[in-house]
Amino acid sequence: MSALLIVASKLTTLFLYVLIGFIMVRARVLSEEFCGGISKFLMTAVLPCMIISTFQTDYTAEKLIRAGQVYLISLVIFGGSILLGYLTARLFRIEKKALGVWVYAVAFPNHAFMGWPVMAAVFGGEAVFYATFANMAFSTYAYTFGVWLMKTTGDNKSTGRSLKDELLTPINAGIVIGLLLFFLQLHLPEAIGSAVSGIGNMTTPLAMIYVGTILARCSLSGVLKEGIVYKCSLVRLVLVPLLVLICARPFVHDPLIYGVLVIGHAMPVAGYCAIYAGAYNNDVLLASKLISVTTLLCVITIPIFSIIL
Repeated sequence: MSALLIVASKLTTLFLYVLIGFIMVRARVLSEEFCGGISKFLMTAVLPCMIISTFQTDYTAEKLIRAGQVYLISLVIFGGSILLGYLTARLFRIEKKALGVWVYAVAFPNHAFMGWPVMAAVFGGEAVFYATFANMAFSTYAYTFGVWLMKTTGDNKSTGRSLKDELLTPINAGIVIGLLLFFLQLHLPEAIGSAVSGIGNMTTPLAMIYVGTILARCSLSGVLKEGIVYKCSLVRLVLVPLLVLICARPFVHDPLIYGVLVIGHAMPVAGYCAIYAGAYNNDVLLASKLISVTTLLCVITIPIFSIIL
């Protein structure tokens, strides 16, 4: 019972962050430009700092082996999620013009931007170390298959962003720096390390507040009447994490890694879905709807999976 109360308390804190962001936008305390700035600040400074800080830990062969297992298992899970995307598209008779967005939405969760703060809040900072390797599997598919998927199902009119642009990001730079420091067992000077850690600790409240600002700016009344958003929400928020919960259990015995895998795949649709849809003249409106609604509904589903774990 005590563990249940701890999880409930942490998730309540996350919900309050979301609520603050929602209220601040509706009260017009935060402007649209400021909200956009939060996103850029998170992606360029806060998340990279959290990654580097997480890798400031003692090197052990056991930890590295477990991290490699997370990457390999995540590769299998993402591959299975892609297949599930195609199967459910056939089952729900998704129109051809929406196929690319549907498959991408089913296969790729908001793993880093929302997933890491939730994992850190529920499981502690060490969870982010393993989540980083799971996100490498995300990148392996999202920047290759994901781009191909949107290109081949859209009008293929690129905005000019290349694969190199997608790979050379502050988050990936943070991963590389963090890995180098980890393998070489180099620790940052105390003053620098404290600054990096302090900025990284802003991840959870800022990310959840930003989610609240997104929900506040969405006109959900009309979107919530569309059947496709509920079908996608069912697959993305319930079926995928449920399959991970069941299928990973015989192979993953570490409760922390098990939790990282399940919660990581219980996240709403990745923001890249709308970015790539817009880049290749795909159904960007549908992508935005799926992101908004799954982000709203995950407030219900993520606590349920956290309690089950």
